[in-house]
Amino acid sequence: MAIVEFKGKSLEKLVDVVSKGIGTLYKPRKIRNEADAEAYRSEVLAKAEATKMLIENDANLEILERTKNRIIHQEVSRQINIEEVVEKSIPHLQENTTDGEIDEDWRTKFFQKAQDISNNDIQEVWAKILANEVSKPGEISIRTMEVLSNLNKLEASRFQNLCSLVSNNNNIWKLKNKNALDEYNFTFNDLILLRDAGLIYSSDTLVSIIKIIPQFKAGFINIGNSMYLIIDKKNNKQEFRFEQLTLTVAGKELCKVLDIEKNETYFKEFINEKVKEGYEITIIPNSITKQSIQ
Repeated sequence: MAIVEFKGKSLEKLVDVVSKGIGTLYKPRKIRNEADAEAYRSEVLAKAEATKMLIENDANLEILERTKNRIIHQEVSRQINIEEVVEKSIPHLQENTTDGEIDEDWRTKFFQKAQDISNNDIQEVWAKILANEVSKPGEISIRTMEVLSNLNKLEASRFQNLCSLVSNNNNIWKLKNKNALDEYNFTFNDLILLRDAGLIYSSDTLVSIIKIIPQFKAGFINIGNSMYLIIDKKNNKQEFRFEQLTLTVAGKELCKVLDIEKNETYFKEFINEKVKEGYEITIIPNSITKQSIQ
């Protein structure tokens, strides 16, 4: 226990989750001494060798030797991948970790997927998911992990670019200029790519309906990380309708965990566009809630 006590509850819980997931006590690299590290390596190799022996007892084929070598190489590589993901998750652990248990099926599925992820950038995404699940169990579904496991490096990179344009209500407000997204490093081809990947809904006609509060003749709209009061003085409308791109459930869950820095320039352009159309948009201070205004 002395291994983790000084590191806090989050790391202690991470060690427990990983140990259960891989079937042996896991020690973060920075905490292992040289003897521990060698013993851990020997344990991994011993497991691979045991698997090899089982095959050796059951098979009598000319390709047996190559099969044994492949299994050893594969299992050691998988263990390395898992450890890379786990080590990368440590900086993302949160101090306010809850006591909730991680679902056993979720844990099993996570390590089944993570063991075959060797790309450094994709490992970072999986690391954030693991850290988030340790801190707040249940925010990432098994279905979302399935979507993530099929993403390649390009898709993951383009999705992170898109997340910088996502507002708190998990949509992307569309600008009137059809090529506007190109200026923010997100092309039409990227849009098609992420739709095929299951991260964005396929419809081009989705709109967000913002209800008008009669006594204020205004509505509330999320733009970026902030809430705004929006008024249309030119028209007596019952609601506002703005075009949007919408993330799928998997897209919403991943975008939240990735916590990408928002592109404020994009949000300012959207606000300026609406102001030119006759809307009045005013930011609501954090100290004032939507409920208190109503």
